[in-house]
Amino acid sequence: MSAGEPFPEDPTFLGRLDQLHADLTRHATYDLGFPGATDLPDMTAVSRFERLLLNNVGHPYAAGGSYRLHTKVVEHEVVQFVADLVDAPLDNRHGYVTTGSTESTLWALWQARQHLPGAAVFASTAAHYSVAKNAELLGLRLYLIPADDRGEIRYDVLRAAVAEHRRRRRGAGAVVIATIGTTMTEAVDDAALIDEALALAGVDPEQRWIHADAALAGIPLALCDPLSRPGFTFADGVHSFAVSGHKFLATPFPCGIVVALADRHTGRGSITYTAAPDSTITGSRSGHAPLWLWYLLRYWGLPGLRGRAIAARDLAGYTERQLHGIGWPAWRAQEHAFTVVFPRPPQHLLDRWPLATDEQGNAHVVCMPGKTRELIDRFVADLAHALTGAISSPTTLAC
Repeated sequence: MSAGEPFPEDPTFLGRLDQLHADLTRHATYDLGFPGATDLPDMTAVSRFERLLLNNVGHPYAAGGSYRLHTKVVEHEVVQFVADLVDAPLDNRHGYVTTGSTESTLWALWQARQHLPGAAVFASTAAHYSVAKNAELLGLRLYLIPADDRGEIRYDVLRAAVAEHRRRRRGAGAVVIATIGTTMTEAVDDAALIDEALALAGVDPEQRWIHADAALAGIPLALCDPLSRPGFTFADGVHSFAVSGHKFLATPFPCGIVVALADRHTGRGSITYTAAPDSTITGSRSGHAPLWLWYLLRYWGLPGLRGRAIAARDLAGYTERQLHGIGWPAWRAQEHAFTVVFPRPPQHLLDRWPLATDEQGNAHVVCMPGKTRELIDRFVADLAHALTGAISSPTTLAC
């Protein structure tokens, strides 16, 4: 059997792939409930790399050793691009391309644990589910702080909880996860207000670590007028920052970027056979993810990224108005949000339109780049049809 021929043991496997592709394509026509951009441009320029095994093992800034099949030269540029967007100090920045924001937050917590032994972690009840998992993996004590009606952390409760922890633990440090775009409502925890709460709780600046989990909203918010957005950058007091590549940046596979202050980074020595410092969570790392991210950032540039963000926000506003037009309450947690929240629709509608829902009876759509008014109109028309004569329009919204 020559290379490239179908396996005779399973002559149907190509047909199974065809069916899988057809099923996924059909599901994509109803994809409104989860935050992935779908406006991926022509990627022919990078498709030539698909048959190369690209492994960015070890420190992203150190090629080292004899292994040459990596893309660290563009990975460095990706990290620098994001670091520039979020005001990381030019002479004090570090980071790498991760498998996603879960790994990014794990890495940040790992670094924080090394820098602040004995510190506890504080996060809102609306923080990503991986925060609790990461704290458990690292053996860190986690305190969950209530969120307000829209999903933003309660700064007064945070201050009191940190102060109480320090009283019990004799002045221990504090690590706070600021969620920059919560999963359900896209609420934003203001890092500047978190920093102020830590100061009021008596935490010395050297005993603080604020990690911005900006998987969803980080890059779009960074493109806004700084005076109109909440604080979430290094200028607002954060020490590490994470963003996903498969959300706003539209990569068709999960990945992320983490940036941190270099003077708070601690590695584990060098990897013997590559001579690269061992400073990442995983050993072998995809060299394709940095390449795709680099291409997309270069392809769009700042003007293109900003235009995509504006279009997505405009679509979110349109969605909100269209839902109001059929008598269905809808709202956004903050003016820059792509996410529109509303009461959970009837189940038979959710069978067609798979939307994220929460225990308070809410659902949402996320108007990411690539979504269209035509798609929104289809959803709203289906919702209006489902509601006609079936249930009365609610007058209040659980939020």
